[in-house]
Amino acid sequence: MPNVISLLPPLLITLLACTDGVLLTGVIFARARLKTRFCFGAVIGLVGLSWIGFLCALLLGLNWLSIGVTTAIFGAGAFFLRRFAPSPIRPALKFSLLTYYGLWVIFFGWLFARVIVIEADGLHTAPANNYGDLPFHFSVVTSFADGDNFPPHSPIFHGLKFTYPFLIDFLTAFLHRAGADWAAAFFIPNIILILALVGLLELLTEQLTQSKIAAHIAPILFFFSGGLGFVYCLRDFQNTNISWWDFLLHLPQSYTKNDALNLEWGNMLTTLIVPQRSLLFGIPVFAMIVILWWEALCERATERQSETAQLTSSHRPVALSPRRIFLFVAGILAGLMPLLHAHGFFSVMIVSAVMALVFFSWDWLAFFIPAGVLSLPQAWWLSGTGTRSSLFKFHFGWAAGDSSIFKFYVLNFGLLLFVLLLALIFAALRTRRFYWPFLLCFIIPNVVLLAPWPWDNIKVLVYWYLISCALVAGFLAKFWTRRLFLLSITLLLLLVLSGSLDVLRGLSPTENLLLFGATELKVAELIKQRIPPHALMLSAPIHNSVLALSGRQMLMGYPGHLWSHGIKFEDRERDVKTIYLGGEEAEKLLKKYAIDFVVVGPVEYSELNADEGFFAARFSAVIDEDSYRVYKISANVR
Repeated sequence: MPNVISLLPPLLITLLACTDGVLLTGVIFARARLKTRFCFGAVIGLVGLSWIGFLCALLLGLNWLSIGVTTAIFGAGAFFLRRFAPSPIRPALKFSLLTYYGLWVIFFGWLFARVIVIEADGLHTAPANNYGDLPFHFSVVTSFADGDNFPPHSPIFHGLKFTYPFLIDFLTAFLHRAGADWAAAFFIPNIILILALVGLLELLTEQLTQSKIAAHIAPILFFFSGGLGFVYCLRDFQNTNISWWDFLLHLPQSYTKNDALNLEWGNMLTTLIVPQRSLLFGIPVFAMIVILWWEALCERATERQSETAQLTSSHRPVALSPRRIFLFVAGILAGLMPLLHAHGFFSVMIVSAVMALVFFSWDWLAFFIPAGVLSLPQAWWLSGTGTRSSLFKFHFGWAAGDSSIFKFYVLNFGLLLFVLLLALIFAALRTRRFYWPFLLCFIIPNVVLLAPWPWDNIKVLVYWYLISCALVAGFLAKFWTRRLFLLSITLLLLLVLSGSLDVLRGLSPTENLLLFGATELKVAELIKQRIPPHALMLSAPIHNSVLALSGRQMLMGYPGHLWSHGIKFEDRERDVKTIYLGGEEAEKLLKKYAIDFVVVGPVEYSELNADEGFFAARFSAVIDEDSYRVYKISANVR
């Protein structure tokens, strides 16, 4: 059970940041509805907490001083903003709406509570896709929380700048240092951002379709995404002798992301949002920007009428129009995106470039200027790394590989593309024009390599899917309003059935996986207690290394993570193997890399044939716990 007293500071800081965001939203958009204020405000508050907390930590380190300064800034902001924020109109909440949102709270609470579960045998995680990604995020989080990683350098490859969008992990580290245990530090931002995204999806869909029914359908489409993988589920069930109920509780495989079945689209929650944590910032911020773009475009006719009236009455037009305010705020949000989600920033900028041409106005400068000014320092930081240049090459078909393109898209997107085409045909002209620029987020990932791993192009595809869900939901809502309930429900089920199966599997015991054993948890704590924060350490390059929990710099982390980040690791991997074999060459390499400590444990024995006699004869063990020894190599640890 978490310590309730220790949870109070991180909860209060989070509440204070969200309050600032809500008040700021009210000040900027006085006419905004209560839902808009809360959804925008929650995201803006956590984005602000991440950025301000990070900048303070750059100057002071991540400690109680920087946490206190950050809290004081938000406290002063709340005191100042509450004087100017108008009271919102409070809508009457119906029981049906309370039930609807209550179900989302219960569902997401259940899902994200399984991300980190500490049991007697160690740290467990779910869904299964988190098994590979969570250790990397732990490496990042602990490097901030326990390794004083400022300015950030790669925690999994010594000597490189850290160019991953790390602010969601910094926020987790910030909350952990403020008093939250690991489970709570991950859970708090996760649940707030995902619930805000539900509201933002509704706001965006209602704008584009003018339908409240569509607004409630869109989140279901988005979060339970999947293709036609459910046909394999039917086949698997036919090959068993158990009941449907038992089969559903123990689904044998994934039906949205499964290489053996040529399924690559995945599910938005189990494949993307939960394991790819930076999307928790990227998708909500992108949705907010799109909402602001739409509002800005809708203001055009209103402002023209207002300007005509003002000129007739000999009054000058207002210089700072609502249209420019919407674009300016969207530009600020876009400018903050590179370290929130780099692929999201790329998506925003390519879409905005075409959007500005389709709806041409010099007012777009109000968007591009702040976006450029704020993103430029981040672009400088993200450039000039030691990663290999394998991006922006022609690569047709996204992740189809050698399979038939037609079969691949039918299998992975199911009825989505067909229904989307119908939705576009029946959509309003202005909605269609607004949608066209977003097709770049579908076309470019299907013809250009945007990451070393082609599948990672999905991090741009997801933004096309976001806006597409709004239009598809509007199309399904038309059947509902015309009392074609069965047709609407059938289409919806076919679109979300595969994703629902994967989400169900992610919530079942089938995907409750042991990630770090009790011994690894204990050794990691001993490392934090006995080894200096800036020490350079060597361990076997596996995805769930004990060093991921320690915050200490790794000479080399998991090759799969390094490869997907475009880092050339082959020479260093060979050197790591040589060091563990011992001998004269090992001594030279220890000096070459100036390694401070070496971990010798079960994996080092089984996979690298570690010669512990070599280390024991030359170096002293600072940690000797169960099957782990940590040897001090350098006499002068930095």
